[in-house]
Amino acid sequence: MDEKEYKRRIRAWTMYDWANSAFATTMLAAVLPFYYSAVAGATLPSAAVATQYWSITLSITIFIGAILSPILGTISDIKRGKKKFLSMFITIGVIGTGLMVLVDTGDWLMASLFFILGRVGFAGANVFYDALLSHVAKEDDVDRVSTRGYALGYLGGGLL
Repeated sequence: MDEKEYKRRIRAWTMYDWANSAFATTMLAAVLPFYYSAVAGATLPSAAVATQYWSITLSITIFIGAILSPILGTISDIKRGKKKFLSMFITIGVIGTGLMVLVDTGDWLMASLFFILGRVGFAGANVFYDALLSHVAKEDDVDRVSTRGYALGYLGGGLL
């Protein structure tokens, strides 16, 4: 592969981190936790109950991720088609996130289910994204490329 193609691949890999940080920033940290309590959980008995339901929802996604990640990691190691799996999980995440537009006042269960779907997509996609690094970067360049992706992810999330 020539240098121009190599740089294109590196740019594509690192820009994915830039783009997926939008999910982490809006859905995990800055927007959805507040929206969940103030809007989706508005009909619950109290803000404390809404926060509790949000915490349970997060716990469910972490549990699912803890179960799925080693399985998906094994699949990424032994099967071809990392990009296909990456695309599949991106699609799942986009659908779950996109469905959030349907969440209105009191729709805490709907918000939880859509978030779980989006988070499973996000976590699954990250497994295959990470697995692609060794196929994208030269062996002596992996650390530099990984660091660049990580930095662009923080920059993208911060700008959002």
